Amino acid sequence: MTGRAAAIQGGLAAAGLLAVYLTWQREPEKAPGAVSVIEAVKTDITHVHYTDDANAVDFERGKDNAGPAVWIHLVPTGKAPPKPPAKNEKAKPDAKTTPEPPRDLLGSEPATKIFEGFAPLISPRAFGVLDASKLKELGLESPTRHLEVTVRGDVRRFDIGQPEKATGGEAFLRDTRDGRVYLLPRGLLADLQNPNHLVDRRLHAFEIADFDRFVLSSGGKQKAYLQINREVRGKSAFAPAKTPDKPDQMAKNWHDAMWRAFPSDILGRGEEPPTGKPTVVLRIDYTDGKTPVGFMEFARAESAGGVSEEAPVADVYARTEHTAGWLKLATGAQLVADAQKLIAAP
Repeated sequence: MTGRAAAIQGGLAAAGLLAVYLTWQREPEKAPGAVSVIEAVKTDITHVHYTDDANAVDFERGKDNAGPAVWIHLVPTGKAPPKPPAKNEKAKPDAKTTPEPPRDLLGSEPATKIFEGFAPLISPRAFGVLDASKLKELGLESPTRHLEVTVRGDVRRFDIGQPEKATGGEAFLRDTRDGRVYLLPRGLLADLQNPNHLVDRRLHAFEIADFDRFVLSSGGKQKAYLQINREVRGKSAFAPAKTPDKPDQMAKNWHDAMWRAFPSDILGRGEEPPTGKPTVVLRIDYTDGKTPVGFMEFARAESAGGVSEEAPVADVYARTEHTAGWLKLATGAQLVADAQKLIAAP
């Protein structure tokens, strides 16, 4: 390739990247009657803070993540519901409850879309400055919901109101600077009020076809498995590395169950289970050739309720290369036991 051809190709590549960046930053087209509440591009928004009677939640783009990943800082502010009394124990009417701790959680793709939806923030309709009676009608007389958006270092503050009979879920935004009122984009308040559903619950960001080998490690012993037919969706299988021509259906069933495992609770970044640091009892390492792809660790934490017929001896937590920290798996104990059987099998 000549120097001129290389320069042309480099120029085309640079132009392509610029086009992608401008498309990402471009303001979306407005519907008739819509207005911009916040004029900004995606890189202008650095922080979004929402609070109500039940939660305080912050959205912030991760500084240590590649791509547009968003972190959610969740602080429950409402009163925790009382726990049911244990067996043979009477309920205490004034018993104090322990609130859930603040948590830093990795946001899902919908969380990223919500965060980027503030740049710009477009309202379907503007109402201007309203009198006291109209503000009361819209739930803006003494609002308990508040929103702060940091734009280029400047904090924009808003009150959020909702009429008592908002059958369509309509909510309204009032700019505290000038008192102007806007219709909030449909669905935004519901998302802000229920931030738990915006948490990324995936165990891994890679797919099954992205690795050709995994190694189970537990109790000082290891066993490697090769993936067969990984390119054919639904037909992949696993065989011990020592006998690659003999697929192991038990290994396939175990890995399918592990891959589909869903967390019952997700702990925040740096958070440990209530009973302390868990003990790792099983590790899975994924590779593609000689390239590491990811991992998964299973760990046991002694149950806060101790040993009893009603409660398990230990809760099982897991973490991977993708998760912010530990997450609790309802099926974790069975997955660990079955993996140890695979390792011990000849």
